[in-house]
Amino acid sequence: MPKFQHIRWNYPQNEGSGFTLIPRSTVVNQNSDQYFLELATRLKNFDVMINHDLPYLLRGCLKERLRKAQQLQMKVMHKYMNDMKHISTLLHNNRNDLLNQKLRNELKLELNSFVNELSQYLQDLEPKARFIDHLKRQYFEYFNVAEQELDLADSVLLLENALINNNRHVRILCSNDVLNNAKQSKLNKLRNEILKERKTNRNLQLIYADFSYCPFDLHDMIILPFNKKINEKMLREPSRKARISPSSTQKKDDFINILLIGESGVGKSTFINAFANYLTFNTLEQAKSNKPTVLIPVSFLITTGDNFQEHKITFGKFDSTTTEDFNHPGQSVTQRCRSYVFALNHIIGKKVRIIDTPGFGDTRGLDQDDINIQHILECTRDLTHLDAICFLLKPNATRLHTSFRTCLTQLFDLLGPNASQNILFCFTNARSTFYTSGDTAPLLRSMLDSLSIRDIPFKKANTFFFDSESSRYLIALHNGIRFNGQENEEYFMSWSKSVDESNRLLNYVCKELHPYSLHNGWQSVKHAQFEIVRLIRPILEAMRNILRNFILWDMDSPNKSIVLWPQPVPRSSKLCTSCQRHPIQAGNFWIMPDNIHEYQNRCLVCSCHKNQHIAVDYKLKYKVFHHASNYEQNQMNDLINRMNFASIDFAYFLINVARSTTEDPFLVGLLGIIEEEKQICVQKKSNHLNSALVKELDELIVSHKEQMKKIQSNPPEDNLEAIYERINTVCTYPMIREQIAVIRENKNKHRDKHYEVQVSEKSARGNIYLSTPC
Repeated sequence: MPKFQHIRWNYPQNEGSGFTLIPRSTVVNQNSDQYFLELATRLKNFDVMINHDLPYLLRGCLKERLRKAQQLQMKVMHKYMNDMKHISTLLHNNRNDLLNQKLRNELKLELNSFVNELSQYLQDLEPKARFIDHLKRQYFEYFNVAEQELDLADSVLLLENALINNNRHVRILCSNDVLNNAKQSKLNKLRNEILKERKTNRNLQLIYADFSYCPFDLHDMIILPFNKKINEKMLREPSRKARISPSSTQKKDDFINILLIGESGVGKSTFINAFANYLTFNTLEQAKSNKPTVLIPVSFLITTGDNFQEHKITFGKFDSTTTEDFNHPGQSVTQRCRSYVFALNHIIGKKVRIIDTPGFGDTRGLDQDDINIQHILECTRDLTHLDAICFLLKPNATRLHTSFRTCLTQLFDLLGPNASQNILFCFTNARSTFYTSGDTAPLLRSMLDSLSIRDIPFKKANTFFFDSESSRYLIALHNGIRFNGQENEEYFMSWSKSVDESNRLLNYVCKELHPYSLHNGWQSVKHAQFEIVRLIRPILEAMRNILRNFILWDMDSPNKSIVLWPQPVPRSSKLCTSCQRHPIQAGNFWIMPDNIHEYQNRCLVCSCHKNQHIAVDYKLKYKVFHHASNYEQNQMNDLINRMNFASIDFAYFLINVARSTTEDPFLVGLLGIIEEEKQICVQKKSNHLNSALVKELDELIVSHKEQMKKIQSNPPEDNLEAIYERINTVCTYPMIREQIAVIRENKNKHRDKHYEVQVSEKSARGNIYLSTPC
């Protein structure tokens, strides 16, 4: 009889002692047991952070935040123990039957959501703790303004009176997390100015006043004492007007850009179809007399009659250009971003572009959510601005999926915190809650309050209520489905209400929101993360090829050189790392070719596991020239050193700043390359050039590890501008430049005519009653 491996917990009462996980007996159910053992290790790391690292770094600051982390930890611990016992009982009572497997998966999924909530909270708190520790090492005292009872209108002035009180030997740096992230270089400059002053006056007391957790809207960083006449006006100026200064290009732009985001299954595609019809037909009677506007093919079930007879409704054209996938429940139906442009020039003076995105909370996991964020980046890269970011929700939710919080955090990591003022909330299926947010409202407000990004508006003005079911009702009517009188009356009313909300939404976006400018680029940690990840393969392949040419010059022929020849691939291509590959010859070198397979939810070439397929932007071919390289050997040596140092800076950034990985991806990539070269040596035993390449790569790894130890022992200051400068420099290097060019060419090539759908003016003939044109 199976017996689940037990794990004993010791959690003494004295704070900071942590808990100890002690595996016992042998592994019986490998999958479940391995899951809990890996999770136990992760929880142990959380415990060390919560009960040792954070208290040490915070040194008595942010006690409430630390206490909340400890409460979340205890919540996760109890959930962990209960689920482990529950799964142990399931395994004891019945072996591997499908029902028990489903229950185990559900328990693990729920436990993962608890763990992810704690992990996300710590990801927000740890950088703040390290920032406070860094301040204290620079002789700053940390002061949380939220802990003081200050009048909102004059909090900076009162703070000056309370802490300075005519003391000429005090300097207070006032800022908050949003400003620090957006203006890192200015923070460093102000901090350095104060530190420089302290060098000449050792009696100078330095204070960092943190406005992150108080309601006061600090418009910009300042140092107290300050010239009140100059700065008081700046401090009281509304942040929204100061935040945006639309460029002349934006003023002339004839597009209102609305980014549509929501959890998988919330109904984004249905909402877009419905919105198109609300703009087209003022009343349901008009809509019934015409063919529905269906921008996105739909497929849904509807029940009618006293016996709940089911009818499957399909409407719209399903073809190869469709971005929807209805065949994998739990996965986002929308697979790629697509824009829908409503030509409303004749009504509001502008076109409206709604950008549909893949849903977050996809059953394929957090990695898929990260891929979807990259999709959003790609599809908005060429826009000058975003007018609104619309989150779609359902009313009366019992809980908000943790991926919603992750999505918000990642989005602000990508766009920057100031984008929070352009957030809208739209509730679908709101007829069931009388066009209110229902039970979702307190859950949403609580979640927004827990974010490090403060003051995300959630109020009547930026919240809208729709009944997308009335659009489905219309489509069902055109499929011959009949409804009773009461149902008809309800849908007539809901259609009218949804048309009114559509008008209110457009009025609000046009009149109340300032466009969020994208003209200055995407300077954010998340965007830098994506740019670095895109560079990993080009850097590694460039370094490998430089080493190939070194070996050719030294051991074979100084008049030969190998050149990388990157080639574009179809959008759905992946590289299979499992299928057997046969080396091809380039000069006297043997090279393992890229094993590119077509992939659409599954590989269409092989049956290897999905984890053994890696998405690629291009495939590599090679050209052999019978003349020396265009670059001198010392130039190439300098180039590979610069690439190696760049890879170290990038790896440090991904691990310690972006916190997107715990492993050095460049080191992992180098190890993979060495393994590939060793396979070639096994298959082509007489080849001495590839053997020499393995030795060179081994030496490169030794150098890489040594440099990583140095940077970890003496960490650099977080400087986003410096990282972007390094990224831009690396992109100019030979061999990397060519690979990046093909990546960009491939991205543009896949932005075909189906990426953006134009909705004609004839379709949008509804009564959009704006007071004045946008």
